[in-house]
Order: sequence, then C-alpha cells, then structure tokens
Amino acid sequence: MATATLTTTTGPLAAAAALTGYGLVVGARADLLRFGCEKEAMRAAATKAHSLAQALERGEHFTTERFELLARQIDDEMAWAGKDTRLPARADEWLALFAG
Repeated sequence: MATATLTTTTGPLAAAAALTGYGLVVGARADLLRFGCEKEAMRAAATKAHSLAQALERGEHFTTERFELLARQIDDEMAWAGKDTRLPARADEWLALFAG
C-alpha cells in the first residue's frame, strides 16, 4: 500500500501555489462563458492571479501591504463577474498564507 505525505507550508511560495490554482479554475470557468463583461472580469482575475503567482515564484519581494493590495484587486475583478459565476473572495486566505 502506498502512503502519501502531505506537507503544509506557508509563506510566499504557498501563496503562489494557491494563486496558481485559483487562476486555473477561474480561467477554465471563464472559458465556459459567452463573451461579455462576466467573462472579461474572470479572465482579468485569472491573469492577475497568474502574474502575482509567477512574481512570487521568481522571488520578487512584496511587502505584506503590497501583496494585500494586489490580492484584493483580484477579488475586485471577480466581483464584476455575475453572481452565478463568480468565486468567493480569497484575498484573506492568500494573505494568511503569504504572511504565514
């Protein structure tokens, strides 16, 4: 029987992993929508999440305040998506991982 090990981590790389997963889900959901403001808002949120994740993976330095601002911008983009399509706000979760 194979065993799996789960490692819990915090810090910028953990936040990057969470943002990458979020960006993938949002991007895939956006692809299922017809053209319109909801699709554009979701695509923008996905792009911003991926960009922030890549910057963290490259080791770019972010203060906690700057990271929070960028994370909240992603949530703001998602708020423009329609009520039935948007994902819940995640900035607080990302901030907790980042500051971890």
